[in-house]
Amino acid sequence: MPKRCHPRVALASAVALACTGAASAQTGARLDTVEVIGVAYRMERQIDDVAPTATAITRRDIEREVVTNLRELLRYEPGVAIENAPARFGLGAIGIRGMTGNRVLMTLDGVRLPDAYRVGSFSNASRNQLDTALLQKVEILRGPSSALYGSDALGGVVAFSTVDPDDVLGPARAAQATLDLGYASANERWQRGVLVAARGERLAGLIGYQRATARETENFGTNDTIGTARTAPNPQRAATESLLAKLVWPQAESGRWRLTLDRYVAGVETDVLSLNPQSSRTTRLEGDDLGQRERVSVDADLPGILGLTRQRGLVYSQRSLTRNDTLDLRTNTTAACLSAVGTVNCLREVRFRYEQKEQGASWLGELDAAAAGHWLFGIEAARLRADEMRDGRQTNLNTGVTTNVVGTETFPTRDFPLSTTDRIGAFAQDEIALAAERLTLIPALRFDRFRTRAQADAAFLSGSAGRIPVDSADQALSPRLGLLYRASPSTTFSAQWASGFRAPPASDINIGLSSLPSGYAVIPNPDLKAERSRGLELGVRGRYPRFEVTATAFETHYRDLILSRAALPCPADPRCVPGATGTFQSQNVARARIRGAEASALWRVRGPWSVQAAASHARGDDTSRNVPLNTIEPTRLVAGVFYDDNGFSAAFHVTHAWAKERIDSRAGTLFAPPAYTVVDLTASWQVHPRVRISAGVFNLTDRKYWLWSDVRDVLNPGATIDRYTQPGRNASVLLRAQID
Repeated sequence: MPKRCHPRVALASAVALACTGAASAQTGARLDTVEVIGVAYRMERQIDDVAPTATAITRRDIEREVVTNLRELLRYEPGVAIENAPARFGLGAIGIRGMTGNRVLMTLDGVRLPDAYRVGSFSNASRNQLDTALLQKVEILRGPSSALYGSDALGGVVAFSTVDPDDVLGPARAAQATLDLGYASANERWQRGVLVAARGERLAGLIGYQRATARETENFGTNDTIGTARTAPNPQRAATESLLAKLVWPQAESGRWRLTLDRYVAGVETDVLSLNPQSSRTTRLEGDDLGQRERVSVDADLPGILGLTRQRGLVYSQRSLTRNDTLDLRTNTTAACLSAVGTVNCLREVRFRYEQKEQGASWLGELDAAAAGHWLFGIEAARLRADEMRDGRQTNLNTGVTTNVVGTETFPTRDFPLSTTDRIGAFAQDEIALAAERLTLIPALRFDRFRTRAQADAAFLSGSAGRIPVDSADQALSPRLGLLYRASPSTTFSAQWASGFRAPPASDINIGLSSLPSGYAVIPNPDLKAERSRGLELGVRGRYPRFEVTATAFETHYRDLILSRAALPCPADPRCVPGATGTFQSQNVARARIRGAEASALWRVRGPWSVQAAASHARGDDTSRNVPLNTIEPTRLVAGVFYDDNGFSAAFHVTHAWAKERIDSRAGTLFAPPAYTVVDLTASWQVHPRVRISAGVFNLTDRKYWLWSDVRDVLNPGATIDRYTQPGRNASVLLRAQID
């Protein structure tokens, strides 16, 4: 409970002269009820003592629901979605309340996950670079959150935490090994894993390894021909490997220190039989995609100094690499290997490479004193290096002549220059208890400064028509004000006004992809501003002997949203490039408003039986153009009946999504998914003190349905829309055995 404090209202006044708002911590429709959450204030708090809307998914949930990927992890979280490109690239970024991509901050053990980036049809760097089998907890913070997290928390935060030795060993065991064997029928996925933990008086350790192989994910498509009319899944061969190693030193005098090594590798080979190439002469299209990430980090929970109650520090280094190789065979074409009919056969081989390296450090300090309130301080600094390149060659199979000129591009080339972005931020938050501790005021304020430096080389200059890249710098001030009112021991009202921002990415500041023979030019924009959001929330939480209920209403306004590669009005605009029929530049042009409501409820019926439900509804508008915002998910309700007793648990889940109605179709016809209801059945049984079997049957009624997040960017799908359907009835099973 925060300390009573009256003189610290100064920070609250500076933060929010006109702030009211709300949010309420809540859980989704799952059996576990989470009492402690860390994502809301970056230090652990009782869930009833935080103002922002937060949900949590535990390792026990992951096991009982037989989760194998991020989409399955989030399937019972209304208002949260994940993008998917089923033809080749698969799962991508997470969206919260209509904000998607890099506008949602994703962290793993406090370290930011790599950014998403894509250009063209054959280049896609995904954020899906972690293994759910090695997670201990996932916490989701909804709404603008930059007051504590800085850039990218425009729409919210998803914080992943990996398993620790204590999570495996519990309070008593000195050593234990866990063996996993799992299977999922939707994509013929086989999972094998081992997790070993041990501890002594001064040291604890853990090492985990997971490997999985899979095929393409099934759908309801029946056209298995080769060509653009295909609706059956493209054949795929996928494999993932993940390694997690930790050493923990729990020293009473110097705090708790932890060293973490984390590696994830995913490879997918795809026969793109649906083709969708850039030429009608393509007769064979193959993709070979690799994504990998490595991290080393040291973090510590330290005793307090200089009056601080406790401290927490983190130092890390992370590298991620995406490589997309594409083979494009064209027959009966011309020597230029274009769309015209001829007598030449040619082979195009193109490689996209995107690497990010980040080093950073952070420090958090907590002060809990009657005279000074409950303060939280933080300082962060990081350096991110981005290296993107496309390379390729074209071979005339009739003559054997190979060239690095493919179409109108000369390889190698960069779409934006080598870039280094420095970020530094500092924040403070206070928890001020008033009215006999029934009322808590929670002001927070953060300052961030960010600078991007560009380094041009021959590869960039050749593709940008010689344009010199520019450096960019900016800063942001992010306030937040929360309010908790405990009307009774069982009922808490909350309010919050919060802000978010996203610094302009290097790929938008200095994009320089130009081809005058093709008639286009893309120019840099050193004047790009940070994207910003301001959100207002009101919430209530009730905890009663047999019931729990939460409800939240929110409205968030966004401005200066970046539209990548926006078309300039040529030739009137003086920025238009001579000789190009079209000139493009990333610009701050979009404004948006998203409003909605979320609710959840729990009823403990009797004994081991309970009923839970969670729902979300949102409405979004692009207010700069007065059209619907297409990233808004349809209204969704998730409900479940749960049984948990004596080593056996079962759940009957029902998910209903309403039809998608408000769509901006100006760019082309978009498919509006109809309403659907999906039923899942899961069970987990402790068949032996050392063996647990978890299983699930999903889409029990074999319903044909589509997810809006999969089809919202698919223009004019026509008869191929079944390509984007979800799997029919499918089953998953996980066997987990413990060895002491």
